[in-house]
Order: sequence, then structure tokens, then C-alpha cells
Amino acid sequence: MSPETIEQYHEPVAQEPPPHASGGTEPGPFPPETVAYLQWLFAFHLLTVKQQLIAIAQRYYVFDEAGAPRFYVVRPPKLGMTTMARFLRLVTLLAGYVLAVMTFFQTQSIVLAIVVFLVGANLAKLVRVLLTPYRDIRVYTDETEQWQVLLISQDNKFGLYHWYTVHDAAGQPVARAKRHLIKAIWRRGWIAETLDGRPICRVREDSLLLAILRRYLGPLWGLLRTNFDLLFPDGTPFGEYNRKFAIRDHYLLNLYGDPEYLVDRRVVLAISILLDTGEGR
Repeated sequence: MSPETIEQYHEPVAQEPPPHASGGTEPGPFPPETVAYLQWLFAFHLLTVKQQLIAIAQRYYVFDEAGAPRFYVVRPPKLGMTTMARFLRLVTLLAGYVLAVMTFFQTQSIVLAIVVFLVGANLAKLVRVLLTPYRDIRVYTDETEQWQVLLISQDNKFGLYHWYTVHDAAGQPVARAKRHLIKAIWRRGWIAETLDGRPICRVREDSLLLAILRRYLGPLWGLLRTNFDLLFPDGTPFGEYNRKFAIRDHYLLNLYGDPEYLVDRRVVLAISILLDTGEGR
């Protein structure tokens, strides 16, 4: 990115944040002016994340506290493989249902019929997981998608954790994020770690009681909107990610407890996006 391109976005940085605010102060492949721009780009305390309402791909607009566009996020759908995976899942599910009905009429055993149906339902889910392609998340500076400043790659489909790797503007991995699938049954949560496994931060639903109510009652017309707390590794809260009452997904990220940029903002942004698209909502 040339200095002219940087200047057309924003004014120069007035006060340089700490190096880990952007995590991108290393010279690497970028000239100093681009490094300075990356520093500014990821030096934030408040963001608004809005999902595009009607779109084939999952798209998010991210605004800073002044309401100016800051990032543009895309998770491509890979329609061909995704559609085939869903179709074959439906076929497998219907086959399991038909087989369960036939089992009931042949054996007169409702228990056996339920077992056959459950096996078919789980087999259908397995088919979908196996055939659904990996879908990475790409973060750009704007809708032109000319400069990718962050990549969140999906690492696995099976296991107790869903793993993602966060890559910087140069394509280098800088952190990993994981979601515990068992714990998410009663309370959603994510953990961000360094590449060598040291914790960076944790994110969890704001209340265990509200989390359980959401499982049974859903959002309840917006009264039980899903909110999250951001925590340092020692459990001290430093931010919140709250869903606003709106037709489309609309979140406010507030890092009120980290004015010194102790947590890498690239990781915070990645987790923020994963709290929506990585949760399958």
C-alpha cells in the first residue's frame, strides 16, 4: 500500500500506540508508513459491528467510535459445496425418517424406531460436516476488498474444540482462537491463545442464568439478546460485546478496561467476528 493510498483513508497518526496495539510494528514486507497505518487501524477501544442484512456471503461493516468505517469483513459462502452438503444432509435425514417409520411398523417398537431415527439424524449431521468446505474469514479496510489486513482461518471440523488461526496483514499467524463445544451447550465461550499456547484473553456469555434461559427461550423478542464479557487470563473483565436491538446482527464492542492495549486488538477483532459467524448465528 502506497502512502497516497493510506492518506486517502485517514489522517496521519497523532500519537503512536504501543507496538502490540496493532501487533504490526515489525518492518516485515511493509514500509514504515504502512506500518504506521496498521498501528492506527488496530488502535481502537470502541467498535460497532453490523452484519449486512441481505447477502449471499456473511458480510460485516465495522465502524469506529466516531461512526467512520474502519473494517469490512467477509466470509465467502462457497455455495457449490455448501449447497451439496445441505442437500445430502436432507436426503440422509429423510432416509433415516423413512427407515424409522418402517422399523416401527415391522417391529411395533417405538424405542427401536426412535433409535433408528436418532442414528439417521446424527449420520445426516456427519455428512454435512464432512462435505461442508472450510470457510475462512477475511478482514479488509473497505468494500473494495483490495487490502486484506486480517485473515481468520478455520482449522478443523471435529473435536472438542473449534479452532481458528488469526493471520496478520502479511499473512503470518499471530494467534489462535478456540471454542469449547461441550461447554457451549450451557454457556458460550472462546479462548484466545498465542501460537505457543499461552492465554491472551477469554470471552464468555455475560450470565450463566441468562445463557441457560437463551437455550430454552431463544432471544425472546430481543429481551434475551446474547451479550459477552471479555476477560484477561486471570478473569478480570476488560470489555464487553453487546448485541443491540435491531433486525440485523448489530453489536457494540467496548474495551473499557484496557486503555494500555494489553490485549492485541487483532485478536479482539477476530474474536468479535467469531462470536457471530463462528457461533453459527
